[in-house]
Amino acid sequence: MDVGSISHNALLGINKGVNQANEASEKLASREQLSGENKNETRELIALKEAETQVQISAKVAQTAGDVIGSIIDIKA
Repeated sequence: MDVGSISHNALLGINKGVNQANEASEKLASREQLSGENKNETRELIALKEAETQVQISAKVAQTAGDVIGSIIDIKA
């Protein structure tokens, strides 16, 4: 696997996490505003936490890929 595809997958992971966070927050907001009920709130809060973890891990992967590219450039220089 080349570093470019690792970076690409990291960006896809970040995008997936952001989308998941958006969906969960929209569900939380619509439930509270429309019905005043907190049914399934726990599920959406867990989804938000999962999204946060997804973004953090993907960001670390992207950083590592950047570090590898920097090391390769240093070695070839």
